[in-house]
Amino acid sequence: MLETDAPDMPVCGFQGQPNRPERIAHIVNAIALLKGISIESVTEATTLTAHELFKIPS
Repeated sequence: MLETDAPDMPVCGFQGQPNRPERIAHIVNAIALLKGISIESVTEATTLTAHELFKIPS
């Protein structure tokens, strides 16, 4: 799962500003780049994890 609500740990490039949910795309891009996988793979994996954790039907 991914989140951006840690107010004291802003996304790179946004220091001094509060985290905002719409910046999650920056997190997804960074994970994909670091792991050498597609953005789609990151979103599929994290969505599946959220569904399993919160017992949300697919």
